[in-house]
Amino acid sequence: MELSSRLFRSAPSVVLGVVLALSAEAAPRTFTSPDGRTLQAEIQAATADTVTLKLAAGPAMTVPVSKFSKADQAFITEWRKANPETIKYEFVPAFTKSKTDSSKAVVNNEERTTESWVCNVKLLNRSGQQLDDLKVDYEIYFSQANGPDYVTRKATGSAAVGSIKHLQEINFQTSDVKLVTYKLEGGFYYSDGSRSRRKDSIEGVVLKIKHGGKQVFEWASSGVPKDRAPATGTANR
Repeated sequence: MELSSRLFRSAPSVVLGVVLALSAEAAPRTFTSPDGRTLQAEIQAATADTVTLKLAAGPAMTVPVSKFSKADQAFITEWRKANPETIKYEFVPAFTKSKTDSSKAVVNNEERTTESWVCNVKLLNRSGQQLDDLKVDYEIYFSQANGPDYVTRKATGSAAVGSIKHLQEINFQTSDVKLVTYKLEGGFYYSDGSRSRRKDSIEGVVLKIKHGGKQVFEWASSGVPKDRAPATGTANR
């Protein structure tokens, strides 16, 4: 949005270093554009990208932070720290699986194929604002052949996401998980009754999203054991 020239009037430059009130109830402040125009307004709300100002003689308006001087941008940053906004965290996660490596070996008439698999995670930010300092802890659940049965195993890791704007989608890969397929040669069988072909497989993923070091959202895909899955799309207030 371009700031209208009539919203500004000529005024002396803002004196740097002056002590400024940062509370939401502060008196109107003189904001200055890079080309020297000024306006009198109070901050009503601010994000990393925009600031909502109540004009001294007029309605409220939302303006990109970049439209103001460096001193004003610093003031807005400090105002945000002193007046933290209640964020309604909302994300839309999804994931797919892909194989990155494979090798075969034969041991005692049993062919073993070992594959490396990763999860490709997509994360869409629908929290209404840019979020900085994001980190995702993940849990990958996979079934592993154990004699005639299968047991559930868990691999964990984390990914530093950094910043993500509202409605921006980011992608990252997890660390790899080793999955094995066992296949007996013809004419042989397992004495414990195991099937002649058994295969490990990834079942599901849990994502725990942290903002500024605090967990704010948790999500589980289908396939995660019920006793280990949070309520899907759970936001922590």
